[in-house]
Amino acid sequence: MSTNAAAPPLRWADRLRNLATVMVITIHVAAPIAAGRTDYDSSWWWWGNIYNSLSRASVPLFVMLSGFLLFSKDYPLIPFLKRRFTRVLIPALFWMLAYMIYASQVEGQPASLAAAVRSLVEGPVYYHLWFIYLILGLYMTYPILKPWVQRASEVEFRYFFLLCILGTWVLKAMLTFLHFGIGLYMELFTNNAGYFVLGYYLGAKPFDAPTATGIRAWSVGPKRLVWLAVALIVAGTSITAIGSWWGCKTYGNTYFPYFYDYLTPGVGGAAIGWFLLARLTFNGPALTEFEAKFAESSFGIYFIHVFMMIWWSAAGFWHSRGPAISCVPIIVGIISLSSFLAIMFLRALPGGDKVT
Repeated sequence: MSTNAAAPPLRWADRLRNLATVMVITIHVAAPIAAGRTDYDSSWWWWGNIYNSLSRASVPLFVMLSGFLLFSKDYPLIPFLKRRFTRVLIPALFWMLAYMIYASQVEGQPASLAAAVRSLVEGPVYYHLWFIYLILGLYMTYPILKPWVQRASEVEFRYFFLLCILGTWVLKAMLTFLHFGIGLYMELFTNNAGYFVLGYYLGAKPFDAPTATGIRAWSVGPKRLVWLAVALIVAGTSITAIGSWWGCKTYGNTYFPYFYDYLTPGVGGAAIGWFLLARLTFNGPALTEFEAKFAESSFGIYFIHVFMMIWWSAAGFWHSRGPAISCVPIIVGIISLSSFLAIMFLRALPGGDKVT
């Protein structure tokens, strides 16, 4: 097990990215079971709920990885914005157009050019593309947050995370269960900026001596941190799964999405656990060629996998084909592999690398 923060970071980061990519696909396969059925005591619903809960850490993990990789370097403002927006906007616009054409021809929405333009501005064009708007917004905050993040002390980081917990976990719980909020204006602390900064903090936090910025070393050794990471994953996933069952049963015997939200303690705790576990245990041997190619293709896989889901569903391969316990992982594997192969094919075409 590697315990050196200076060990090749792209091994664990790439492997974690691959895991998060598969998790996203798992959400989109399993979530319809959790959201579309009302037999909340059945094994079918429970397996959909478990797979959905286990995968909810994916979006926070992507945000945390972006924060770790970006804040670890010092990018000048204009080159950073130009490079990041170009690398995201060109493929995003290509796939948004593709999904808009599909939705217009098959689903009847958007029904006009004006509706298409409005959909593009308001987002998300198609349900999974909301993440593009999130990541672009975070990129816009990077030049502002970077000087503080790279110089902040341990106490300042803890203060920031405390405010993020108040503005997300606490506020969301108050609005959901108590039906009132907090009057303070806390724009910086009410969305995903906390995960963005947390990725750098957890990725840079040393195991022995403090960093130049004053981030303190862990007070426990790597082996105990591994057990802590596993405990966070188990506890966070259990809170999400059991809480969702409890909410569905308690609030009108209907779908209750609160515990699946990315800005809740269960999902956040599991994401922290996965991030730590990856940093501590995913460095291992060098990446295989498949791992490296899959990581390089993860952005394209994210874009294309919904088309693959639609195609395989039309071909009869969907979670309703058999018991959810076996169907969900099989279908996730099929969609993941076929999406990867489709992106590899597109990348072999002229200009394909620009949109994937």
